[in-house]
Amino acid sequence: MDSGNTQSGAVSIASTPVMVFAAVVFISLFIGNLLFDNLRDGIRREAQRDISAVGTLKANQIRDWLDDRLSDARTVSDNSFFSQEALLWMRAGGRNDARRRQLVERLEAFLKGHHFRTIVLYDAAGRQRLSAGQAIPDAEDMGEEARQTAASGQFRMVDMHRYRQGSPSIGLGFMSPLREGGNVAGAVYLVEDPERYLFPLVHYWPSGSETAETQLVRRDGDAVVFLDQLRQRSEPPMGFSLPLATPDLAAAIALRGKQGLLEHAHDYRGKVVLSYATAIEGTPWMLISKVDEDDAYRMVDQVRRVAAILALFIFVLIGAWGWQWLSREQAAADAAVLKERVRADALLMEGEKRFRTMFEHTALPIVRNALNGEFIEVNDAWCNMFGYGREEVLSQHLTWQQISHPDDVESSLVLVKKLLAQEIEDFRMEKRYIRKDGKVLWGVLQVSLVRDEHGAPEYFISAIQDITERKQVEQQISFMAYHDKLTGLPNRALFFDRLSQAMSQARRNGKHVALLYLDLDGFKPINDEFGHEAGDAVLRMVAQRLLACVRGVDTVARLGGDEFAVILGGLENPAEVENIAGKILQAFAQDMTLPDGTECNIGVSIGISLFPDDSNEMDRLLASADTAMYDSKHSGKNTYTFFGGDSVERPSRDEWIVFDSAHLIGVAEIDEEHRGLVKLLNRLNSAFNLGVEHHVIEQLFDDLLDATVMHFDTEHRLMAQYGYPQQALHEREHEALVRDALYLKGRLKDGGEVLALQSVKDWLLNHIHHSDKALGEYLARHGLH
Repeated sequence: MDSGNTQSGAVSIASTPVMVFAAVVFISLFIGNLLFDNLRDGIRREAQRDISAVGTLKANQIRDWLDDRLSDARTVSDNSFFSQEALLWMRAGGRNDARRRQLVERLEAFLKGHHFRTIVLYDAAGRQRLSAGQAIPDAEDMGEEARQTAASGQFRMVDMHRYRQGSPSIGLGFMSPLREGGNVAGAVYLVEDPERYLFPLVHYWPSGSETAETQLVRRDGDAVVFLDQLRQRSEPPMGFSLPLATPDLAAAIALRGKQGLLEHAHDYRGKVVLSYATAIEGTPWMLISKVDEDDAYRMVDQVRRVAAILALFIFVLIGAWGWQWLSREQAAADAAVLKERVRADALLMEGEKRFRTMFEHTALPIVRNALNGEFIEVNDAWCNMFGYGREEVLSQHLTWQQISHPDDVESSLVLVKKLLAQEIEDFRMEKRYIRKDGKVLWGVLQVSLVRDEHGAPEYFISAIQDITERKQVEQQISFMAYHDKLTGLPNRALFFDRLSQAMSQARRNGKHVALLYLDLDGFKPINDEFGHEAGDAVLRMVAQRLLACVRGVDTVARLGGDEFAVILGGLENPAEVENIAGKILQAFAQDMTLPDGTECNIGVSIGISLFPDDSNEMDRLLASADTAMYDSKHSGKNTYTFFGGDSVERPSRDEWIVFDSAHLIGVAEIDEEHRGLVKLLNRLNSAFNLGVEHHVIEQLFDDLLDATVMHFDTEHRLMAQYGYPQQALHEREHEALVRDALYLKGRLKDGGEVLALQSVKDWLLNHIHHSDKALGEYLARHGLH
């Protein structure tokens, strides 16, 4: 009887540690796998945010580049003096060689100033008359495109194409009508080299990933054509394509209509990728930004494998040791209890040793913080990142609040409170820190709360990843999108945003805003005589002199070419602007030294308009300053002139937009709805100028948006009923307006009211002239009036 009890107790003693060991192995593997899965999901979301940000920024930059190219094309086609000279030469049969040389010289000067490859002039019948720049093989083949452009009077983009079969050269161009007064006398074809700027813009990726890539694609029949040269293939641009029906191909999915993040897609190599697709508005192009999933997860997968091997090795050693221990201790229960205590102590020490090794030697900054935020322990990686010594951290009772950027403390405290209240298990966030030397750095913070055996909070454990370099790259890309590349000054987009905010603030404070429109005198001869590099140097010196003449709160912008603008906000007395205008003239009285040591003199003609004296609207204020600038030109240059109001037509305050016969498209139902939209927009502008309450402004904006959507439904019905061939493109413009209008509604409170109104007005009138008139002509040809 006693022997049986002893054997039963031995079996119980032997089986219990085995069960505990198995449970420890299972729980460790489960927790480790869960931890790595969470880390993998976090990396996936981070990679998706990165490729989305890069794709969106690149798409916006490509759109801005196309807009700049179209704007440059308009400058030559809308030049009435050039059009008259070209028309006189063509009417004379092109026999006047002196005039021909003069025309070619002007076209070559335009090419130097705007960096196109080639410019070709066609008559209204599509016949090539003359060209400048590099010879291109398809100049004659573009005759029909030129004839259609002259007939329609509309700008066209000649999409990317090879000049001839087998040629590696790629062409991309813009066909612009050549206007003479109200008539179109011919067409101008401007050829762009996409490998000079467009392809480098597409290929640039802000990180050092081996598989990250941005691709520009379009649909060609049943094929996906890759327009730029791919990173992993040797074919030249447009030399590689895949069937549109290729399963799970990211580019094919995007071209079939899906945009945004593309889950479980493949790239042209068949690799599974994380990808983001966005359409380039106004083109058939789609931009695909992607990175291999294996590349994105490489680090966490390697750590998982190493951790699994290490855990397996440790568990095997512990298991072998435990088995030997059990076999020796079955003889006596007392000895088994003693051995069990020894094993438990050894395991505890081993666990503490492993944690201490990881804490001390990992390259990732890890810390422990008390519940009040004070640092309990920091590792060497943290000290290297923040510039503090360990003794210094503990002796100064440093807290995480003290090293956090003041603007990010509140958001961190909110998450800490949720963690203590057990509303969340852990949290991850991006935030700014202040190093010991005062430098600001960015980090991704991962925080967990450690509790005791009773569930009470003990301390926080945190890991920080330094992402300062990535943030700097993002800021650099954002800066490039809103600043002039040559001078670093705000570009047109940022200029209009700053002008809108200055006007809104002045309206609230009862002050004035002055807008100075500046055009350089004598700049073209410098470009012609000393070359483009000298001209660029002069423009940079002009920017520096203008910045030295204004206050820190003022804005100096480059609008294009040799045109600049200055916004002076918060003026108590409009006369204050004369002091700054005088300083600018005095600054330009000093000679400039070119890179080769040659000295030159540049003058400036300044036109000045005032808000609200000259106008409450942004477009009229700019037109007034432009008119005053030309008055300065005519009065001898190198002077400034205030707008007098006689040269700009001024509709009544109630009619910001005058709806007249020029806006009619010939379809009564659409014309009546256009008239109603203009009336609502005028009412919204009047309410804003009268200073009505914000909720009334928002209601009027909602009424305008509802009426716009109803109008789009009308156009959709008529286009579908009469089979309008451009319906898809027309409705994409509608979708873009609704999306932009919803964004602009959010700007009605933060100083963007003027910009919001101006943007809606410009879109509506441009859409009527450039899209709805073509729709009206089509419907009229099919019997609808």
